[in-house]
This record gives sequence, structure tokens and C-alpha cells, in this order.
Amino acid sequence: MRSWKMALSMTILMIPLYLLAFTSLNIEVAQANSGDNHESAEHKALESSPDHEILEPRVPADKLAEAKALKNTVAVNAKTLSEAKEIFMGKGTCYTCHGEKGKGDGEIAESMNPPPRDFTYTPWQKVRTDGEIFWAITNGTRGGESGMVPFGDMLSDEERWLLVNYIRELGKVNGLTSNSK
Repeated sequence: MRSWKMALSMTILMIPLYLLAFTSLNIEVAQANSGDNHESAEHKALESSPDHEILEPRVPADKLAEAKALKNTVAVNAKTLSEAKEIFMGKGTCYTCHGEKGKGDGEIAESMNPPPRDFTYTPWQKVRTDGEIFWAITNGTRGGESGMVPFGDMLSDEERWLLVNYIRELGKVNGLTSNSK
């Protein structure tokens, strides 16, 4: 039964990855010509950080303000966290990349570059807003720069907000207590 789920998860993940590979060159050219010079104060601070790759937003600069403004509409409680865990471990297939405990060590993580996010990493939890996490789940991340594919058509808004809350809960293993920024 587990191998059947693995095969289905791999199939679901690989089709969008192949599509992204074919379009990533065009996206990179468009980004290079977009005039995005990465001169914001946030970007300059991240450039000097040893965690630069981990902490840099994966939301495009022209969408970042919009993403940060998104507000979580789902309450955090035992029921919603249980529902979110079911999505994380099932329909959303999140565990295949991020691992069962959200550490970025899922079954296919070793084959990914960059590696999947470690949701238990406190510095990342502190700098990302709920809206940015929701945006990344909805749209995937930066034209193939990571293996994060869009789930906007696969999961409802509510299911994606549930996942945001669950990702925040995974961050609490390292003592993070704030649910939102």
C-alpha cells in the first residue's frame, strides 16, 4: 500500500516538474530583463547572512507586498491542525519532499536542488509571513528554482491556509510560538 502511494505521489510531483524544466529558461530570461535589481533593505540584509539561501523569499519581488498582505482565515485549534496534517500527509503530498516532521528530509528530498524547506528552522519561521507561505503553496516558487510546484488548482483556499497553520505548528518544535507575522 505504501509503495502505491509513493508511486502516485511521484507521478503527481514529476509531471509539473517536467513542465517547469521546459519553461524555466524563458522565465529566467524574463526575470533577468525585468529590472529587479534586488536592492531592497531586506535583500541586502539577507545577502550578508550565512543563511542567505534559506532565508531569501521565494516569492518574486513584484508579488512580495501582495503576498505579505494576505491574511490567514483559518483558526488554529486541534481540529484544524488534525485536518491540516491529513492534507500534509495525504492529498497535498507535502511529506514526500518536506518529510513527515517537516524537516525537508522527505523520500525524494535528496534528489532536489535546492532542498525542500525545513519548516522546523526557527529563523525561517520568523522571517516568513503566513501570506508568503500561502502564496508559495498556491503558486509554487520562482520558475523552477526549486521543486515546489503550485497547488492552487489542487487544494482549496481553506486547505492551503490549513497547511500554513500546520507549517507554523511544525516550527514550534524549536520553540517558535508566534503563529503569524
